[in-house]
Amino acid sequence: MPFCLGNYTTHNMEEYAVVSDISVVDVYDIASEIGKECEKLIDSYGVDSVTNLMPKVIHALELLENLATKNERENTTVQELQAKISQLESDKIEKAEDRQRFEKELEQIEEHWRQESRDLVEMVTRLQEENRRLSEALQESRSDSQYSSKQTFTASQEVDIAVLQHLRSMIDKQRDQIRGRDKELLQKNTEIENLTAQVEKLGVVGRELKRKQRQAQMQARGLVEERADFLAQLQDQNRELINLRARLGLAKKENEDLSKLQGCPDLTNKAIYDLDDPDRPRFTTAELKEILHERNELKARVSDLEDELELYRPKPETVEDDKDAPVQGPLPYEPDDAPWKKTSESGIRKFFRKIFSESSSSFLVGSSPRRSLSSLSKMALSGNSTYDESI
Repeated sequence: MPFCLGNYTTHNMEEYAVVSDISVVDVYDIASEIGKECEKLIDSYGVDSVTNLMPKVIHALELLENLATKNERENTTVQELQAKISQLESDKIEKAEDRQRFEKELEQIEEHWRQESRDLVEMVTRLQEENRRLSEALQESRSDSQYSSKQTFTASQEVDIAVLQHLRSMIDKQRDQIRGRDKELLQKNTEIENLTAQVEKLGVVGRELKRKQRQAQMQARGLVEERADFLAQLQDQNRELINLRARLGLAKKENEDLSKLQGCPDLTNKAIYDLDDPDRPRFTTAELKEILHERNELKARVSDLEDELELYRPKPETVEDDKDAPVQGPLPYEPDDAPWKKTSESGIRKFFRKIFSESSSSFLVGSSPRRSLSSLSKMALSGNSTYDESI
């Protein structure tokens, strides 16, 4: 059916936004559910019902796993860029506020200086006017005695000296104020440089924490794959135990029937086996106890892995107070044989391979199917390349 752009509504966009947030752990959970459904289909309708479907399902799950991994990387990059943009915007706003505050202070200083200059100019004008008036009065009183003329000249000189001293003190005061403002500007610049250095250090710490988070996510993926392997082994043990119990029941029933038909002596609690029977029991009670003990150990190991996986599983985003102490020190050394460092086939393929092998062992108890499940698993896992070429 061709894709219709008109049918792609807002609801579809919202569903796509939800799907884009899927993680690798969610993909493995989906694969587990699909595997369980496939087992039900095989048990109900036989192997042929999933022969053509499994390559497509595995291919789709692998694509979904790759998209989830890519989505996690892109989300990490977007978060880093958003944090950097927010930091730059806050720095820009802070610098603009500092600049406005400095400009406002400079304007206030200049306005104060202009006001004082106007006052001084008015004072000088008034003194000049008074000097001119005194000069005119002096010219008019030339007929006065020499003593009075000397006294007037001395008073004029004293007034001029007082004005000059006042002007000099005002200039010195303004010079001191300007020097104080310059020192404040230097201190503010030093504080800004220190804050910038702290921001850079915090950025380095944030990048280191994000790197550690990515390593923890890689370890979580490895634990998920290891958990899938252990679950598959546990299911193998359970199926083998069921087969052994079924064979034991059949052997007891055949033994009782033979005893009744042939009139043989009572062979109760005695085992009689046909050496030519390929389905005869091959395990002793001690071996069965050992198998049960191994199964219990695997269950305990799986439980521990599930608890450890819950620690690495991503939690919903909530607003938390920044009261937790930062992570200090390097991460522990990772061995070279760690499971997350091994380059092998995808966890989804291994998971489905185990499912098919388990299903084939379950068919050994009943009637043999028309097609071997081991060959079916090979077809499902190797046929994926043919499906890729057809796509």
